[in-house]
Amino acid sequence: MEPVRVTLLGAVIAICFAASVSGVIWWMLHLPEQTPVTLRVAKAVRLTERANLILVPVQGAALSDRMVALGAQMAKARQAEIEVLYLIEVPWTLPLNAQLPAASQLAEEVLDRARRIATRFSVHLHTQIVNTRDAGEAIVDEATVSRSDIILMGDVPERGGETRFSKTTSFVFARAPCEVIIDRPAFASYRGNPAAPPSVEAASNGR
Repeated sequence: MEPVRVTLLGAVIAICFAASVSGVIWWMLHLPEQTPVTLRVAKAVRLTERANLILVPVQGAALSDRMVALGAQMAKARQAEIEVLYLIEVPWTLPLNAQLPAASQLAEEVLDRARRIATRFSVHLHTQIVNTRDAGEAIVDEATVSRSDIILMGDVPERGGETRFSKTTSFVFARAPCEVIIDRPAFASYRGNPAAPPSVEAASNGR
């Protein structure tokens, strides 16, 4: 029987292997204790990270840019995509497919800015313009079809101190198939804004 020869390289490899095995065993024997608090924290983190598509409905120019920026920021943090849904509410006196040049032009301007905002945040953006009779129903329908994970929308009270939602927001809040996040910005950011038409954020026909 030949004697076992130990080389320097072999000894180093053996020591490294033994150290790695010992480290794994030590880690397995010293796992952090799972308490009810740590489990709840871990679950909360998982839920906030779970989002593939964020739907941002907008209408008019009052808060559209702000909502798109917030949505893009959320999408970047969650590695999600964002869809900006521009809603044109068509009066009952007109057919649903009626041509509304002024409204269509405003929609294109808002969506153009939305694309620029999404580019700044390096997120993938989908855009869509929808003619509808009821903004709330249109939002819920799109969220269902697109399988959105989050609907992000704004709501502006008519007067300071109010907590009453618009008809649109109330409908979405009650019927949406996914999580709904409602943003109410500081009054100073939109008070007296001459470019604030009736919108999803403050639906004039829903007050």
